[in-house]
Amino acid sequence: MKKSKKVFIPIGVVVFVMLVLGSVMIYYFINREHEKDVVEYLKDLKSYSCSISMEVKNEKQHIEYNGKQMYRLKSGYRMELNDKKRIMIYKENMVYVQDVENNKTYTLPLKFDDVYNLSFICEYIGMLYTNENIKYSIKSIGGIQYALIKITIPSQNNNMSYGVLYVDLKNKFPTQLKVYDVNNEERLNIEYRDFQPNVNLEDKLFEPVSM
Repeated sequence: MKKSKKVFIPIGVVVFVMLVLGSVMIYYFINREHEKDVVEYLKDLKSYSCSISMEVKNEKQHIEYNGKQMYRLKSGYRMELNDKKRIMIYKENMVYVQDVENNKTYTLPLKFDDVYNLSFICEYIGMLYTNENIKYSIKSIGGIQYALIKITIPSQNNNMSYGVLYVDLKNKFPTQLKVYDVNNEERLNIEYRDFQPNVNLEDKLFEPVSM
């Protein structure tokens, strides 16, 4: 009966494997801390103001909007599109629309707006409280590190299956939101610029205007 040969692993290989595993674990825990910091920062925002570029895509056309959006805790949201030709105030589950170009005002229930409403950063972050299907990752783009927050969107609209929010890890500012349909096709792309956190905003900005 032959004796089984003992396999000896060089100590250098063992040390190398341990170093690699240790580096992977350290990288993982550092990333988790970054992700936690980003989410907590966004959850704690009391107000913000930023410029936006929005592209809505469907099978027939691409529609582009430019404008500005504002948020203040307990006051609601304000959206200004295309040089203030359309202003929308979001508060108390209603949308108050001021169509400046056509000299009209009207009101809509919030449930009829599942595109513009989702573009507000705090609305997206609010889903973190109730959504269990959340994935975090870190990605380097153009030498900048971003935290990517992927959330399944609780909507009956097949064109809005899930979204991915890009947040600059250095200053914790959101820079982009992409929304995909059930077939993983990009349907909504929003870019955030000149993000100003916890800025002072006047009460009148969140009051519906009559014309």
